[in-house]
Amino acid sequence: MCGIAGIIELGGEKIDPGILKSMTDVIRHRGPDDEGYVLINQATSRFRSYSGHDSPSSIQELHSRFQPSEIDFDGNIGLSHRRFSIIDLTAAGHQPFFDHDHSCCIVFNGEIYNYIELRVELEKEGIQFRTHSDTEVLLESYKAWGVECFKKFNGFWALALYDFRKKCLLLSRDRIGKRPLYWFKNASRVYFASEIKSLLKVPEIARNKRVNQDAIWYWCSSGMRDLNFSTCFENIFSLPSASWVIVDENFPSNCKTFWEVPKIRMSENDIGISEAATLIRKTLMEAIRIRLRADVPIAIELSGGLDSSTVLALTAQTHPERITTYTVRFHDPGTNEEPFARAVAKHYNVDYRVIDPPIQTFWQHILAFTYLQEEPYHSPNLQTSQDIWSHMRTQGTKVVLSGASGDEMFAGYTHYYSKAQKENLRTGYYLQFIENALRWTERRYNFKKLALALIRSPIAYFFKNVVSQSSKLRRRNRHCLSKISMPLQQYNKDTLTELLYSDITNTLIPYWLRSGDKTLMGVPFEGRCPFLDYRVIELATQLPVTYLIRDGWHKWILRKAMEDYLPADVVWRKQKMGFPFPLRTFFEKYEKIIDLILSQMNNPYIEFSDKARLRNDWRAISFILWYELFFNENFALFEKIENMANQSQTITENNGKYSPEFLSSCEITSI
Repeated sequence: MCGIAGIIELGGEKIDPGILKSMTDVIRHRGPDDEGYVLINQATSRFRSYSGHDSPSSIQELHSRFQPSEIDFDGNIGLSHRRFSIIDLTAAGHQPFFDHDHSCCIVFNGEIYNYIELRVELEKEGIQFRTHSDTEVLLESYKAWGVECFKKFNGFWALALYDFRKKCLLLSRDRIGKRPLYWFKNASRVYFASEIKSLLKVPEIARNKRVNQDAIWYWCSSGMRDLNFSTCFENIFSLPSASWVIVDENFPSNCKTFWEVPKIRMSENDIGISEAATLIRKTLMEAIRIRLRADVPIAIELSGGLDSSTVLALTAQTHPERITTYTVRFHDPGTNEEPFARAVAKHYNVDYRVIDPPIQTFWQHILAFTYLQEEPYHSPNLQTSQDIWSHMRTQGTKVVLSGASGDEMFAGYTHYYSKAQKENLRTGYYLQFIENALRWTERRYNFKKLALALIRSPIAYFFKNVVSQSSKLRRRNRHCLSKISMPLQQYNKDTLTELLYSDITNTLIPYWLRSGDKTLMGVPFEGRCPFLDYRVIELATQLPVTYLIRDGWHKWILRKAMEDYLPADVVWRKQKMGFPFPLRTFFEKYEKIIDLILSQMNNPYIEFSDKARLRNDWRAISFILWYELFFNENFALFEKIENMANQSQTITENNGKYSPEFLSSCEITSI
C-alpha cells in the first residue's frame, strides 16, 4: 500500500513540477518509507528520474533530489510515488520503477498476491528479473501480455504505467476497487492521485472547487455515496474498478472494463450442498494462502464472528507457524464477542492478544480525521477501527487478514432476508420459503414487519427511508430532485441476487473500501480481505440463493463449509453483533459539541429544517464538518471542538492514533 500522483499535459506543454511535489507531499502518510519522481517528455521519449527527502541513501546517490525550483527538464508528464514497504523491503523496489531496457515505467499502489506464480510463468518465457518485488512482475507481465495482464493478476492496485514504445500513459484499477484512484480533467491536462487532497493542491482545482450537490443530497437523504464513480467534489471522479484507460484527448470515454461480477446464479441441480461447501473452503484457503505473502509480520483480526473465525481456521490449515491474532474486548456484554474469539483461538493454539477499547479521543483529533477521510463518512467508529490498527502497528504488525465483506458475499445482513424470500417464491422454492419463515434465527426483529416486507413494493421502502429522511432537509437547489432515480434504483432491487450485485458493485463495498483505505493509511497499515478475492466473489455470486439463506440461517452455506473446523457455538450462533459502537450514548455524551456543529448549518447547498432531529443524525453532522473544513476552512470551529473535548476528558496526547507523517500534513492553514 502506497500513494501515487501524476500529471499529463495533453498538448505537450511542460508541466509545473512544483504542483507535482505538492500533490505528493500531502500524501506522505501513505508511504513514509521512500519517495520518487520521474518527468517524461512524450514527444522525444526523454526522461529524468529524481529522489526525494525520504528516499534511501542509495537512491539519493543515483538520482538528484526533486527540487522544483531547480528543475529545467521540459517534461509534459510527471509521475510520483510514496512507498509503504511490504514486499521486497530493499531499495530495489523503489518507484517509479523501470524495466531493464527503460521501455516502460510504473508507479503502483497495491499488491499482486500471485506474483510468484506469474514470475515462474514469465521466467519460462526467458524473462530475467533483477528484484524480488511484485512491481517488477507487474511491469514484465504488461510487456509480455499487454492489457490482458490485468485478467491474470490476483490482488489490488491503482497504477499509472508509461509505455515509451507506444508513447502512451495508462491507468488501471483492480477488479473490486480496493485501491482508490481519483482524477480531474480540464481542456489540456489530467491530474490523478490516490487521494482527493492531492488534487486539491492543484491551484486551478482549489480555486474552483465546488460541492457535488447530487452526491451530497444522496448522502444526506439515503446514506449513498460512490455513485457512478463521482465524489462529493464536483468534477473530481474515481477511475472505475476493473478498468484500464489510455490517458489522451479521449479520456475518460475510452475506459475499458476487464472483469465483471457474475449476474446469473446456479440452481441446486447445478451444484450440490457438499460440493458447494468444499469449493468454498478450497477457494477461501487459496485466497488466504497467497495473502500470507509479505516480508513483514502478518496477523489476523479475530472478532469472534463467523467470517474472521473462518479466516483463522483456514489459515491454520496451510500456515505451519504460530499465528498471531488480535481481538477487541468490549465491556458491554451485549456487544462483546471476545468469549467466542477466545474459543476459536484456543482451538487453534494461536498467539491470542486482546485489546481493550481505546480511550475515546475522537473529538480531540476531529480536524485530522475529517481531513483524512476527505468526504462525509457513516460513523465515528471508523476511528475506533483506526485505534485498533494503530495498536497492532505498535506491536510490530504491518499487515492484517480480516473477515471483512463476508456478509456481502454470503448474505449475512438481516435486510437480505425479505429479498431472499421473494426470490424463493419467484423461482418456485416454496418449501424453502416456509422453512425460512418458520426458523428464521433473527427473532429479535418484528415478524409482522418482515411479513409486510414481502408484500410491499420496493417503492414503499424508498419513500420510507429516503423521502422521510429528506424531510429533514430543505433544499435550496431543487433540480436535484429530478435526479432521484439513482437511490430509487437501489431500493427497487426486488431479489437477493439483484441487491447483492448492487451492494458489491455500487453501494456498500465501494464505500467500505474507500473509507477503509483512508482509515488504514492514517496509520499506515495494510488490510487484506480473503473474501474479496475475485475467485471467492465469482463463486459466492453464482451459488444458489437457497444456499445463502436456508432453514432460517443467514450465510448457511458458509456455516456448512466450516462446521467441522470451528466450535459449534461460533458456527451456529444465532445473533449477529457486527461492529458495535454506542452511537446514541455518543450523541448524549457530546451534546454540547453536537450543538456547536449544528450551529454552523448555514451553507449555500442544503438547509436543514429540523435541528432537534439532527442531533442524532451522523450523516448531517459529518457533512457539516466536511463542508466547514474543505470549503469554509473554518479552523476556529475545529479548535473549539477540540478544546471542549479536552475540557470534558483530559486527553491531549497523540496516543499513537496518527502517524507523525499524517499529523504533520494536517498542520495546515489552507486546504
